[in-house]
Amino acid sequence: MSGSSESPQRDAGGTEDPVDPRRTTAVPFIAAVTVIVVILVAIVVSSRLSPADENVTEADRISRSVADFIQAHNHDDADLQKTLVCSSWSDDRSVLRDREGEVTLQGVESSEVNGDRARAEVRVSADDGKGETTDTWQLTRDGETWVVCN
Repeated sequence: MSGSSESPQRDAGGTEDPVDPRRTTAVPFIAAVTVIVVILVAIVVSSRLSPADENVTEADRISRSVADFIQAHNHDDADLQKTLVCSSWSDDRSVLRDREGEVTLQGVESSEVNGDRARAEVRVSADDGKGETTDTWQLTRDGETWVVCN
């Protein structure tokens, strides 16, 4: 069988059978498993070198504190609210004092950090017919988190 790309094999009767070119091999499977293992190792190594907690920006922390405060306000959770505000907090000066119904955070437009103090432009809406409003919120750093002040 010169000129044929198939290698002949002999069966028990001594006749030659060409090798089936559609015969599957383990090479593609092994290659796929190797690629998956390399990807998983890369994910594990990158998570060890740069944990998600270290990738959180001050703007992210401020946004989280604002969202937590609004959620505590909506649920009338006074105990939780006390942990989210600074010691000089006064409900009478709250930026949400004139809003009625459930308040929805539309976004923290910008935040400016100056040491342990920050200001954020916070856009909210409520079920009170007043539409969206944007106010400047004052925050103070308390450890790794920010608390709302007024």
